[in-house]
Amino acid sequence: MLTVHQLLALQPMADGQLVAGKSGAEREVLWAAVVDIPQAGEWVRPGELLLTTFYGLRDDVQAQVALCEQLAEKNLAGMIVATGKYVDHVAEAVRAAADAKHFPIIELPWRIAFEDVVRVVSEHSLNDQYLLYKQSLAIHRTLTRLVLDGGSLQDVARELCTLLRCPVEIDDLSFTVLAEASGPGAEVDETRRSAIREGRSSPRILEYLRKSGILARARSTLLAERIDVTDETRALGMSKARILAPIVVARKVYGYVWIIAGTRDLEPLDFHAIEHAATVAALVLFRDQTAHQAHERAERQVISRLLTDDARLDNALREQMAQFHLRLEAPHAVVVVDPAENDPRSVESAARSAARSQGVALAVGERAGRVVMLVECSRREQLEGFCQHLLAAASALDAPIRIGASSLHPSAASLNTAYEQALEALALLPALGMQRQVAHFDELGILHWLHALPPNLLTENSYARLLQRLVEHDRTHNGQLVHTLDVFLEHDGNGVQAAQKLYIHRHTLKYRLQRIGEICGLDLDDPLCKLNLRAALLLHRMRISYAAE
Repeated sequence: MLTVHQLLALQPMADGQLVAGKSGAEREVLWAAVVDIPQAGEWVRPGELLLTTFYGLRDDVQAQVALCEQLAEKNLAGMIVATGKYVDHVAEAVRAAADAKHFPIIELPWRIAFEDVVRVVSEHSLNDQYLLYKQSLAIHRTLTRLVLDGGSLQDVARELCTLLRCPVEIDDLSFTVLAEASGPGAEVDETRRSAIREGRSSPRILEYLRKSGILARARSTLLAERIDVTDETRALGMSKARILAPIVVARKVYGYVWIIAGTRDLEPLDFHAIEHAATVAALVLFRDQTAHQAHERAERQVISRLLTDDARLDNALREQMAQFHLRLEAPHAVVVVDPAENDPRSVESAARSAARSQGVALAVGERAGRVVMLVECSRREQLEGFCQHLLAAASALDAPIRIGASSLHPSAASLNTAYEQALEALALLPALGMQRQVAHFDELGILHWLHALPPNLLTENSYARLLQRLVEHDRTHNGQLVHTLDVFLEHDGNGVQAAQKLYIHRHTLKYRLQRIGEICGLDLDDPLCKLNLRAALLLHRMRISYAAE
């Protein structure tokens, strides 16, 4: 790397004098460009050193000041002005502007040819690029050797940690920790300690990555993103800057590499090392995935056999299940996930992470566009814990997932029924509340009966027709009577609680209830009437959920 300060010590710059912007003398010089027209600022790029005689601006000091400020804003390395022909010295106003912008200006005697300066800068730049290439190639060979020797992700993390002298962590798509390495005496922050302790990145950090757009940029550009410490991240336990680099194969993200940079500024060679390490990590993951394809095929076969109507529960099936630590006679449940816009692979990865966290046996695979899981667990609380851990593990994905879970079944013999229950729970999830992400078949209750009824019986229900009348009234009058009735019945007819929930005065609620009674011709004080209206509202939610499907 050649800085302005270092350039002054080289021939032919011995007679050059730094007359302004001395505080910016450590700026890196990437290239040198000779431009001697008034519009010079339009012809240069960041990191370049501009060489000029001020010929086009020799009689206009204000234009010289404007050029100086423009070059500083474009982040040029500095400017060399030839003196003794068109200008004797750089004007005081120009030097003042350069000092204010920390922009180096060098006066160079006219007799020294610009060509000699350009040659010196070019030689250093090319030498730096060649050295960087050699070092980058050496890093590439070192890391590639890990794959050829059958190395693991832990080996990649350890080697990258040694190269960068920074703690390194490698995560899968759901930000579950796959490997990590820290040098002796390395300082880490609470976010890093939590990830290692819990085996996955903090949900609060992942939420920050999503909201800030960092995660979306890394996934779209496939480039490393630097995350600096701010008040917001410090409140989340992140007191050290880090780099997030995606692990990419065929333009698909397979995971992420974290580098805890701290206060150290990473150099170009460091980013080459990160890029090579991410590539090698991708090769390791792809190699491991290829090795596991037979295992995954067997997993899908077990799921397919268990979910058929006429599954033969023989010793062959028992042995197949044993490969995944599943027992034929143990209690099981089926969980079905709608992956939304997410890659099903990432949902499967999140499911395996959740199973490890809960200590449950699991078989998972894709079926009809959904991710299906066989979960061996003995208690409803254990199944609920798995679903919540799955939601947490999937929180880093692009879109929220939706989960339907069956009842617990005493053995694998009835898993076809469990599969149908999980599909029904998933289909009726919106009817339980638009904010819900998990539905258990056991909590459907009357929704299950309504779901099972033939359509003609549902249309014969008078309360359903009356509620439809209310829906039409809301549509034509831009009203909220259906929502008011729903909240009122949800609070068991308690007007005070319903008014608070609706953020309206109790007299407004009373008026709305009167209008509902008039439109539908119903007595809302009658318990049986309220029960039938509640069922009609559930049916209305079901129809909305079917339309969404």
